[in-house]
Amino acid sequence: MGRKAGRTPTPTPRGTAIRRLRQELGWSEDDLGRPVGLSGGVIHNLEKGWRKEPTREEAEAILAALELPPAALDMSEAFGAWVRAAAPPAAPMTPEEEDARRCAVTAGLVGLHVARALAPVLECRLREKRFARDRQRAEERCGYLRQLPSVEERRMRIQKVEDYQTWAMVERLALESERAAADTPARAIEWAELALFTVPFVPGSDSRRKRLEGLARFSLANVRRVGNDLDAADAAFQKARASWEAGEGDDLPLDEGWGLDLEASLRREQRRFPEALDLLARALEISPEERAGRILLNKAATLEQSGDAEAAIEALQQARPHVAEVGNPRDVWVLLFNLTVNLLHLSRLSEAEDHLSDAREVAIRLGNELDLTRTLWLEGRLDAALGRTTKAMAALEQVFDELVALALPYDAALAGLDLAAVHLEQEQTREVLALAVRIEAVFRTFRIEREALAALRVFCEAARQEEATVELARRTAEVIERVQREALPREGRGAGT
Repeated sequence: MGRKAGRTPTPTPRGTAIRRLRQELGWSEDDLGRPVGLSGGVIHNLEKGWRKEPTREEAEAILAALELPPAALDMSEAFGAWVRAAAPPAAPMTPEEEDARRCAVTAGLVGLHVARALAPVLECRLREKRFARDRQRAEERCGYLRQLPSVEERRMRIQKVEDYQTWAMVERLALESERAAADTPARAIEWAELALFTVPFVPGSDSRRKRLEGLARFSLANVRRVGNDLDAADAAFQKARASWEAGEGDDLPLDEGWGLDLEASLRREQRRFPEALDLLARALEISPEERAGRILLNKAATLEQSGDAEAAIEALQQARPHVAEVGNPRDVWVLLFNLTVNLLHLSRLSEAEDHLSDAREVAIRLGNELDLTRTLWLEGRLDAALGRTTKAMAALEQVFDELVALALPYDAALAGLDLAAVHLEQEQTREVLALAVRIEAVFRTFRIEREALAALRVFCEAARQEEATVELARRTAEVIERVQREALPREGRGAGT
C-alpha cells in the first residue's frame, strides 16, 4: 500500500512494539526483514504506521526472527500503553483527569515490579510442567519398549524415532534398570546399557549429554553390585561420578542423590558402613522428597547389617510417612518386614507380631512368590521365639522346601538351620540329623562354596554324634550368611533395598 500525499502516519501499537524490541536487540530494519522475507523498507513502513497493523500471527512470525517468544509482543505493547498513559498531555487537564493519569502511572510501575518478581516464578513453573510432560512421555515410550521382544529392536526404535531421544528417556531407562535389579539382574543390565546407548542421540550441549552419561553409568554400576562383582562396581561408580561431574551446571531436573544412594548400597555390601551412612545422609539432603523413603529404607538396612537394630528401627519409623505418601506396595512390604526383623532382634515380640501381620497382608496383595516365602520364614522364626513350636516347625519346613524349589540354596540352608535350632530346643536329635543330611544334599546339588559346605559338614557330624547345639546351629548360619554375601549375586536375597 503506497503513501498518500500529505498523510501523517500514526504508528500502530503492534508496529511500535516490534520497533521497540528490534531496537532493544540492536537489529536494523534490513536485519529483521531478511529472515522473514521482507525488505527493510517494508519493516520501516510497518513500524511507522504507513502500512496497516500486522495481524497477531504476522507479528509473532516477525518476533520469531528475533528469537523472542510471543509473550514478548504482549509485554512490549503493555509497556507502550503505560508510556502513553504516563506521558504529560499537550492540553491542561482537569483535576480528575490528572488523578486518573497518576493512577495509570502508579499502576504501570506496580505492574512492572510485579512482572519482574513473577517472571522467574512463572518460568520455573512452566519448566516444571515441561519436565513433567517429558517424563510422562518417556514413561509411555518405555512401556512400548517393554513389549518389544529383543534388545536389538529396542535400540533400533531409539535410533530411528526422535521421541525416544530425550533426557527423560535416559532417566526412565536407568530407573527401569534399578527396578529390575531387585529381581532379574540380567534384565537390569539390558536396561542400563540401553540408557547409555540413548545418550548420544539426546539433543543439546555436551554438558547435558555428559550428565546423562553419568546417570546411565550409575545404573550400570548398580548392576555390577547386584551381580556381586564389587571391584567392577567400585570402578564403575568412579567412572559414573566423573561423567556426572563433567556435566555439572546443566539445568535438567536429575536427582544427584540417586547415584549416592546406589553407591551407599555398594559400601554396605563391602561392609564399609560409615561410608555408606555418610553417602545416604548426603543423598537425603539433596534428593527430592519422593525419594526420601527409599533412602531411609537403605539406611535402615545398613544399620541392621552393622548390628544396630535400635537405630534401624528409628530409620524405618522416619521412612514410614514418606513410603506411605509415595504408596509403592513393595516399599511398604520392605518397611514392615524389616521393622519385624529388627523388633525380633530386640525380643520385642508383641510389636513384631503386629507388624508381621500387616506385612503378610501386603505380601498377599503383591503376590510375589519370594516375598510370600520370606514372610512365612519370618513367621516361623517369630513363632519359635514365642514358644509356638509346632507352628514354627511347620512354617520353617515349608520355607525350606520352597527355597530349594526356587534354587536358593544358601537361604534354604539358613531356613533349615532355623528349623534345626527349634528341633534342638525340643531335644529332637534324630530330626536334626535328618535335616542336616537334607541341607548337605542341597549344597552338593548346587555346588556351594567350599567354606560353607565345610561349616555345614561340621554341624552334620555333630548331629550324628548327638552333640549339635543351638549355638552351633547359629554359628554355622553366620558362616553361611557371610559366604553368601561374598560369593553370590543378590538375586532374591534379603528384603532390603
